[in-house]
Amino acid sequence: MTGNLLRFRWRQLAIFIAALIAIQLAFWLVIQPLSGADRGSLPVQTEIVGASIARLDTPSFAAAAAAAHKPIDLPFTHCCDTAIFSVKMQFKLDTVPAEGLGLISTLQVDNYRLAVNGSTLFAEGSLTPGRVTYDGQRTFLTRIPAGVLRTGINELHYITVRDGFPYTDILPPLIADYDALDAYSATRLYMIRDFYIPCAAVLGMLGLLAAIMTFRSDDWRFAAWLSALCAGFVAYMVYTLWLTPPLDGAGRMVAFFAIYTFVPTALLCFIDSWTGAPVRGLQAGAMAIYAGLLAVIAWHIYAVPMPEGYDRPATMWVWYLMGFAVLAAGRLVWHFARQRETRWIESAMLTVLTTALVLDALSQWFPEWRLREGNLLNAAPFLLLAMTAAFLAHNFRLFQSQGALNAMLQAKVTQREAELVEAAVREQALVRAQAHDEERRRIMRDLHDGLGSQLMTMMLTARLGEADPPKVAEGLQGVIDEMRLMVDSMDSVGESLESALATFRARIQPRVEAAGFAFHWRQDETLPAPDLGPRDVLQVFRIMQEAVTNALRHSGGSAIAVEVAAAGADGVAITIADNGKGGAQSGEAGRGLANMKNRARALGADYALTSTSGEGTRVTLTLRQPALAAHPM
Repeated sequence: MTGNLLRFRWRQLAIFIAALIAIQLAFWLVIQPLSGADRGSLPVQTEIVGASIARLDTPSFAAAAAAAHKPIDLPFTHCCDTAIFSVKMQFKLDTVPAEGLGLISTLQVDNYRLAVNGSTLFAEGSLTPGRVTYDGQRTFLTRIPAGVLRTGINELHYITVRDGFPYTDILPPLIADYDALDAYSATRLYMIRDFYIPCAAVLGMLGLLAAIMTFRSDDWRFAAWLSALCAGFVAYMVYTLWLTPPLDGAGRMVAFFAIYTFVPTALLCFIDSWTGAPVRGLQAGAMAIYAGLLAVIAWHIYAVPMPEGYDRPATMWVWYLMGFAVLAAGRLVWHFARQRETRWIESAMLTVLTTALVLDALSQWFPEWRLREGNLLNAAPFLLLAMTAAFLAHNFRLFQSQGALNAMLQAKVTQREAELVEAAVREQALVRAQAHDEERRRIMRDLHDGLGSQLMTMMLTARLGEADPPKVAEGLQGVIDEMRLMVDSMDSVGESLESALATFRARIQPRVEAAGFAFHWRQDETLPAPDLGPRDVLQVFRIMQEAVTNALRHSGGSAIAVEVAAAGADGVAITIADNGKGGAQSGEAGRGLANMKNRARALGADYALTSTSGEGTRVTLTLRQPALAAHPM
């Protein structure tokens, strides 16, 4: 490694670390505090002066009235079975506030009922084991009306249920002046519940767009893992907000671990893809570890007695969070130490997510530190911000240079159009040359097999002294006709069927009439001319020449008719008929007919011959549109 390269990488890594520190300080010291309590100190709390508890069989206040309650100290923890409790707490008031009191319950249970001095204040969802809802997982502010309170001792009465999760935790609620408590906790309560609704909507939309990009982008791994990471965040937010899922307590625990371990897995794979140089086997290995961990956790929850069935998965989960947070951060640092990179801001923002993972792990390891939980969810919007910043940063210059790009693209389009025109001209010339070469080879064969054979026959006849003047004259006429046919075919007949038909009529009519035949031409003036290439036009011209020549030489008739008409909706039929003796399938005429049939087959057209003794011969060539399309040149 050269000295300049080493200095560059150290400088790049230093810039990344500086950006990382700046973004981390901005988030944790400025943005994150906004999601906690409002400015101001915690209001004076009303102290709980006593608590008692009773185990119930039925989750109702009526059952609690008949139960014997035993004193307890708060907080109180129970493990490890389905538990229904009646919990009574007492607090003392010297005076009743005119606006009443505010209460925030901090129970760790599935659901509960709450009454104050016998008046029910909260009773939502179900407390029946096996059909429990999770309304008690919400944290919210409840108003205790002044009319319910009294001077002296007041009683809070909870009916709680825990079904599946092993621990029931009864903690003292937060009770204070309603307005003061509302001002202090409004932002925090919004952030731990209602904030998740718009967050889930925005991240869900980003995930959907990323999923679409997966099928449209060259860098599909980046888009796929972005979509997966957004899906992980949305799944956890839905888990938090959905209070009536179709899961029992064990299934809900498995869902929690599955979602919350998937997020760091997807984050590591996303960062690995984001670098543009994925480490071989890292993403597949991360998913394999995730699948193995989830299988072990599910086995513990369903097969191992509580509390070990939960405690061990919880410990594995915390280690997993910490490990993958360190791996994700290390992957970013490694990238900046090894590769040239300019995406400083968005990469530093991604480290916010890794830091949030570390803090969530520490909050589980060291609860006595009273670290805030849910940091990863609150940091999730930074993913959207990071990706938006990346898009704007990489596309702003593109927007600025749009005019230059348009000019460059227009120049390339113009150049390409010129190249295509030149290629088309070369192709047409090549096709024309191939058609003429093929015709020349055919004429050479005809000279050898046709004219050569006839001249050789007449020469041998003359040498043997058997030359009959009428037969010699007939033979010479045949040679002359064959030579005319060859000369005509070597001349240009036009590049369209319409021009070929006009050329054919102009050349053949004088020849037919000079031979003493009447000539009739019928052509539909509204007939659409098919789009044939030069090679196919020449084949049609030759077939018509052969047909007329055969009629002149072998029909013995007095008239030749040519008809060009429509054949169905997509075809053209060319018919050449004489009024001669018929029977043209044999002798010299047979060779010409075979030539026409072979040419029609090469052309992809239909060929038909009708030749009846005493009624003449009719040759029909039908050009169908599919055949035309198959021979465009």
